[in-house]
Amino acid sequence: MKSSYLAHGKVIIIGEHSVVYGYDALAMPIKVLHIKTTVEDADEMWMDTARYHGPFFDAPDEYNGLKYVVKTMREKAKSQQPLKITYTGEIPMERGFGSSATVALGTTKAMNQFFDLNLTEDEIMAVTNHAEMINHGKASGLDAATVNSDYLVFFNKKMGPKKLHAKLGATLLIMDTGQLGNTKEAVTKVHNLLDKSVDAKNNMQRLGELADITKKAWMTHAVQTVGKVFNEAQEILHSFGISTEKIDQLQQIALANQALGFKLSGGGLGGITITLCKNSQIAKNIAGKCQNIISNYWIEEI
Repeated sequence: MKSSYLAHGKVIIIGEHSVVYGYDALAMPIKVLHIKTTVEDADEMWMDTARYHGPFFDAPDEYNGLKYVVKTMREKAKSQQPLKITYTGEIPMERGFGSSATVALGTTKAMNQFFDLNLTEDEIMAVTNHAEMINHGKASGLDAATVNSDYLVFFNKKMGPKKLHAKLGATLLIMDTGQLGNTKEAVTKVHNLLDKSVDAKNNMQRLGELADITKKAWMTHAVQTVGKVFNEAQEILHSFGISTEKIDQLQQIALANQALGFKLSGGGLGGITITLCKNSQIAKNIAGKCQNIISNYWIEEI
């Protein structure tokens, strides 16, 4: 017996870090990046990934969220049956693409099918979000909501996710710095800064306001406004100490080559950047000029 589920990644447009403190955020699914989770009968509990092949519960600590999912789903199924769980496909890990949420959701949904549990969407998201809390120390629920959506997601911790069907009418260049981000470290760094600095608190509030401005601008196709928001948000994220020299370098190249806006996306301290462009030609040109300092790039019409 075998069940599988294909889950895609995500990119935060605006609101990383501020979403953890109850402000709004906007994120979009990235369909070109996905991971397939396959669950099947086995002689022992086994995990197969690009980076780890071995007994499931002996996997390194980075897989603790998945261990929670599997343990919980087996308990719900009242099953001690050994399983082999295989992850195929590619989402660069620890870059801000939501890879941990993608595999947590994929594992929950694949095991839900495998055991015929018929869990509700809310029950599935509760398991996924708890795994994210284990992975990141503090998780807003934004990643899980977006990897589970086919549309742009406007998210607030209190209100939960709302789907936005509107297109902005621009091009988004996503560049992978090749540097591993560390969400846990970045969240802790920002948290400590907020404890000490009034400026940081004001900046966090402003990040929340920028998410609302972005949503309105998105609905009215005000591309230039969204570009300005990107640039202001990047200044704030830079002031939190979570940008890097490479991200700053990419920003200079992008803005010198007709980008409308540029910012890091996700936890920071590495990971990915997003550049707002008028069209795909400009996006390709910027990617070409950055090719020696990035490990990969993707272009999405938004």
